[in-house]
Amino acid sequence: MLWIMKGLLGVICVVISLCEATYSFSHRLGDNIEFDLHPTENGLRFKAKKLIHPRDEEVLSGTLMFGRNVSAMKCTNFLNCEIDDSTFSIEMIDVGLKFTWETKNKSTEFLDCYDLQEGVHWYGGPQRRVQSWPLEKMNISGSDPYVVKKDDNFAVAERYWLNSKGVVIYLKESVPLFVDQNVANEGRVCFGAKLEGPYINRNRNILDYRLVFGDDPKAAHLVAIDKFLGKPSGHPDSKMISEPIWTTWAKFKREISDSVVLGFAQDIKNHGYAGQLEIDDNWEKCYGAQEFDEEKFSDIVNTVEKLKGMGFRVTLWIHPFVNNDCENNSNEGIAEGYFVRDENNNTKAVWWNSDNAHQIDFTNPQAAKWWSARLNNLRNNIKIDSFKFDAGETNYGPQPSVYRSVDQEAIPNILTQSYIQTCAGFGSLIEVRSAWRTQYAPMFIRMIDKDSNWGINNGLRTLVTTLLQMNMNGYTMVLPDMIGGNGYGELPSAELIVRWTQANTFMPAMQFSYLPWDITSQDFDAPSIVQKFVNLHRNYSSVILRAMEKSMKDGSPVNPPIWWIDPTDSEALACDDEFLVGDEILVAPILTEGATTRKVYLPKSTWRDGNNGTLYEGPIIMDYSADITTLPYFLRE
Repeated sequence: MLWIMKGLLGVICVVISLCEATYSFSHRLGDNIEFDLHPTENGLRFKAKKLIHPRDEEVLSGTLMFGRNVSAMKCTNFLNCEIDDSTFSIEMIDVGLKFTWETKNKSTEFLDCYDLQEGVHWYGGPQRRVQSWPLEKMNISGSDPYVVKKDDNFAVAERYWLNSKGVVIYLKESVPLFVDQNVANEGRVCFGAKLEGPYINRNRNILDYRLVFGDDPKAAHLVAIDKFLGKPSGHPDSKMISEPIWTTWAKFKREISDSVVLGFAQDIKNHGYAGQLEIDDNWEKCYGAQEFDEEKFSDIVNTVEKLKGMGFRVTLWIHPFVNNDCENNSNEGIAEGYFVRDENNNTKAVWWNSDNAHQIDFTNPQAAKWWSARLNNLRNNIKIDSFKFDAGETNYGPQPSVYRSVDQEAIPNILTQSYIQTCAGFGSLIEVRSAWRTQYAPMFIRMIDKDSNWGINNGLRTLVTTLLQMNMNGYTMVLPDMIGGNGYGELPSAELIVRWTQANTFMPAMQFSYLPWDITSQDFDAPSIVQKFVNLHRNYSSVILRAMEKSMKDGSPVNPPIWWIDPTDSEALACDDEFLVGDEILVAPILTEGATTRKVYLPKSTWRDGNNGTLYEGPIIMDYSADITTLPYFLRE
């Protein structure tokens, strides 16, 4: 049987051969994409290729309904098929294809797997402690729901995969998603849909996603920004970009008070710095009171006034919890229904500061208003400038959680989305650490706490790979975590602080807690080197702001991978230790302990060495000498 249809992509030619219960078909999308579907006893085999003279190029392959015999699938009309209790449809959309599996049988599961082909790289995916890049290196267990969660730094988990052939896979919010990559099925990324874990109170199971075919990954990503991910509506306050942020957390942990904060600020000022000072954990009289502890902060109004007199903006660490022993607010929250609950009305939440707490239910507008009112009191009465918003992931409260006033197919990630939307109302000096479909928000999203080590296990090396992961999920206003890490288990060395500072220099903001003169070395002048790169960051802050303004216009990453210059360059497509500022600067930091040289790759363009002015014509690979005082960076001519 032969159909010829006119669609938004042009003429689509479809050939389907039906033989009772079996079929296969081949489709042409526009002039240069063709894909085939063939039923087998192990699933519906899929292949897509670009029609390029003289040799076609395969861009995506996989198996839909992986592991299931679909040879009995029946198609009653054009691209609408049935198998057992489920339906499968293919719809032509203006940018590619829409695949949908659906069933009313709540025990039926769907699993579509795509091959991680040799030589093809992938981008997007979740934030993790071990932030492997490109994405095909990452292992993801399909035993856990793919949601925004507190475990394993999973605070940014968009449903977005992009490959180096220019193919996007984007899964809809309504899918009860489980993702397995390289675990149950090595060499595959498998997108599963099943009504388990947090995915309750649903009337159907659905696996609904889009395939976009672009000329290259850059073109495909810009389409995804326009159609799916969105772009920022503004950028953070420019002072957060040009001046450092100073936080009490890593240096003092919870041991803070009026005198500690003032001493911290005076030390910073005495060394010639200013910026934004953040009072972190343990300022409250009890967690969730959102009132200062009167013993430790008996003079907080004057403390804030003094900090501002020193030239600092003052921000405050905020969380979305109320501990049970914070009785006034916990009792009120329970009585008014302001907390996340389960089907038995249990509201007990567990977070890092308590195993007997409650999480605010931000899907309830009254709960969000109740919580926000206390923050406004802090702004009005204490004159706090802004806030650092922590947590926001979905699984601190009792599981599975129930949210009765929202679309049940938006659960559980709608909790994170609602929290971030509430936070966004507090202005341009804020930061958050979790996200869900909030790429539009004009604020910093902070990387989850980094450890004070050099490696890929949440250390310095992941500063670059996390930056790339967040940017390629549409979160382009990235706040790197504090320089040198958080000192969990071990303190950073002077070398680590210096190299971390350098790596951070061309990222959107610089954040310190361990002060540059706290941890020093007899071998080099760490405070002077750090000062040099803080100054360099300030001098180039206009370039960072220009990249942010472009991101607002068309969604371009502020810190793209280096293949953004040439999305066909195989060397650039694999690179995991360099990044760009817009399309103007390439940065290749030293990320290895003791190293004073590194390989640097420059893609095609003319590049001027930022340190000595030497011109290079890319593409070129070079050995670059970089002693402890040197950051390799290059300006695009």
